[in-house]
Amino acid sequence: MQGLKLQMSAPHGIEPLLKTKKGFTLLELTITLAIMAVISGGVFLAFRQPDRRNLENASLQLQADLRYAQRRALIGGQPISVLFEPTHSRYRIMATYSEEEIRAVYFRDGVRLRYSTRDSLTFHTRGTPTGGFRIRLSNGRYWQELTSTVSGGRIEIFSVTTTS
Repeated sequence: MQGLKLQMSAPHGIEPLLKTKKGFTLLELTITLAIMAVISGGVFLAFRQPDRRNLENASLQLQADLRYAQRRALIGGQPISVLFEPTHSRYRIMATYSEEEIRAVYFRDGVRLRYSTRDSLTFHTRGTPTGGFRIRLSNGRYWQELTSTVSGGRIEIFSVTTTS
């Protein structure tokens, strides 16, 4: 078996094609450009989304603070007020009788308090609010609205659409 050598070669018609291929075809370039366009579009959208996320986070923070004020009024047996200050783009949670400031929240990352149907909202000791309200937060490109309605002595907060 020492004298046996195996030789492998390409079929007769393929060898010239393998040696002459240089560069890329138009189809390969088109596919590559399409893939690059999809990737760059995804990167662009990823960098644009923080605006929307910042607005949603501010809305969730406000929603949580309103529920906090409601619970604190229920548990503490003292009315709690939430004062909305659109000119300073903030709201403050305060104990109504003692006027002690519990928390002041400033909106950041370009989020502004654009609209509020009332200057303040007070949660009474049973957890009931003084009435319904509507608050609009905006960052220039998008807006998000929080609404409150009184139903059955409790407050329900609905986060409404974010649009451009």
